[in-house]
Amino acid sequence: MSSLWSRMAASAPFWPLPPLMVLLPACSILALTLAGTWSQLSWRALDWVHFSGQVGAQARLPVVVATGAAALVAARLTRPSLVFAQPWQPRLERELPLRHALVITGWCLGAYLVGLIPLTVAVTVRGAGMVNPVAILGSLTGFVALVLLGYLCGVIVRGLLAVPVAIGSVFVITSLPLVADPWTALALQLPFAPSLGMRESTALGFYRLGFFLLLATAITWTVTCFLRAPRRLSPLHSMAIIVVVAAAIPPHLHTFPLMAYSQDGGEVCAERGGVRYCVHEGHTDELAPIIELAAPVFTAYGPSDAIPDEVRDHSLATTDEEVLGGIDDGVLWVRVHPGWDPYQQIPEVAAAWLVPDLFVCGSEGVALMDDEAEPEERRAAVLAGLQAWLASRAFENGDHEDGLFAGADLDEVRTWIHRNEDRLAVCEVEPEELPWWS
Repeated sequence: MSSLWSRMAASAPFWPLPPLMVLLPACSILALTLAGTWSQLSWRALDWVHFSGQVGAQARLPVVVATGAAALVAARLTRPSLVFAQPWQPRLERELPLRHALVITGWCLGAYLVGLIPLTVAVTVRGAGMVNPVAILGSLTGFVALVLLGYLCGVIVRGLLAVPVAIGSVFVITSLPLVADPWTALALQLPFAPSLGMRESTALGFYRLGFFLLLATAITWTVTCFLRAPRRLSPLHSMAIIVVVAAAIPPHLHTFPLMAYSQDGGEVCAERGGVRYCVHEGHTDELAPIIELAAPVFTAYGPSDAIPDEVRDHSLATTDEEVLGGIDDGVLWVRVHPGWDPYQQIPEVAAAWLVPDLFVCGSEGVALMDDEAEPEERRAAVLAGLQAWLASRAFENGDHEDGLFAGADLDEVRTWIHRNEDRLAVCEVEPEELPWWS
């Protein structure tokens, strides 16, 4: 008797589902979530805006697993051939399907939230900005609604075919934002990762939350009604479908703005070599690396009007026009985001600001130095070599060992740039003109 009682007590959190049917998907979801977020724990510049977006982005695969599990539960435990699942059985009236959905959804969502704990701790310790509760609630509500959609597939399709149907349907739904922006309001994630200085559109967030609440309610009501005798679609079921479809139409008639600029912090600035450097106060730790990596590039180029007056963190921007007008205003905008690598990005961005784009050479962006290269491709190679040489100045012993600028002396290159700056701007310098290259 004690053994039977202990088995019953152990299965209580899973009742009326077999524990294995719950634990397998829950463990898979936990593993997927940890694997998806583990590399982010050591990222630079973590912030709460990024975390708020990750709650939906990281759910893309876990919700597919949970949906398949819910479809399997419904397909196996509500089919009419089971003795306890006959239409006249009161257990199937309402309580049993709701209990199915509660157990499978609770375990899968709980496993997903547990998997997010390490990232939450990392952002709490080092992160800046403010959390977006509407975005998080919308994503978690969507998780629940899509799991219920899987359960509905299992009820309607019946049999194991319901599992691939549910998995395929939810995978498509979660992938649609990557195809077209209007679908973002009906899915868990944005098509890109937001970061400090931005926020998800308020209209988009509340619409997503409302849509998924409506979807979850409609599915729950449809399932409980459909499992009553007789099992067939009724006008009320059709009405539920019409309401959900109608609610999904507005984003396609008027696309919600996805993001908006958020002025939620001050700026921290410093100056070196006549250039002012400013970052969002949440990125204070990134200011020193930006200066250390950008200043040598500007110094190597030498005094010139081409040097920017200011280098600013994109998180400080307030409008698109402000960023797009940066070239005319002498402002170099640098995108500091979670996971960025300043040692790779800052030298390249600083050098690219100083050197004209290769397309000015008419070579379609191609730079070649072989025997069959066209004249414009050879001139483009001069610009490409200069940009690579400037970027290498950001590092100690950053001598360029190969290419057109191999072994070139710093002062010699600066003098050459000063004499040929106007010709470089229109891509008129031939490789043979370089005094250190033969």
